[in-house]
Amino acid sequence: MTDTRKLKPTYAQTIMTHLLAGKTITNMQAYDEYSITCLSQRISELRASGVNIVDEMVTQNGKRFKRYWIDEQVRQGGNHD
Repeated sequence: MTDTRKLKPTYAQTIMTHLLAGKTITNMQAYDEYSITCLSQRISELRASGVNIVDEMVTQNGKRFKRYWIDEQVRQGGNHD
């Protein structure tokens, strides 16, 4: 008997798909869009697997948080040296 259920992507896969689409992501976006509460852990996992994720500290409305993205050259498979 074959299991035909679709496998749900992991949180890291969901974030990777988001970043590869050229989008940035913050903790609030991860929670609002994907119900992910542990973005920094997933970013660390992706970085440990070799993904070059860039981040910056942002201050908005008195709150400080990180915004993550993948550089466009990296997403397109270009040379980023």
